[in-house]
Amino acid sequence: MTQQTVESGTDYREQVSAIVIEELELEPDELTETGHFIEDYDSDSLSLITVIARIERELGVTIPKTDLGELVNLKLLVEAVTKYAGERTDA
Repeated sequence: MTQQTVESGTDYREQVSAIVIEELELEPDELTETGHFIEDYDSDSLSLITVIARIERELGVTIPKTDLGELVNLKLLVEAVTKYAGERTDA
């Protein structure tokens, strides 16, 4: 898949949701803003690393490894993607 262009003010919720749904093998209506990836969706840390790696590759953002333990649901993940996409200097 090709890297997408990051624009100022972009809402990443739809893109991030699609990646999470596919990687965690969920039905679209199963994913909620605050559902815990591990506790509610029976995911594991390896699956979450795969989700983050795919988001970084497809959306062209870098999420610091120190933040990974805090990204436990869709809401926090989208906020992190939005934050770090806004800090890109190569756009």
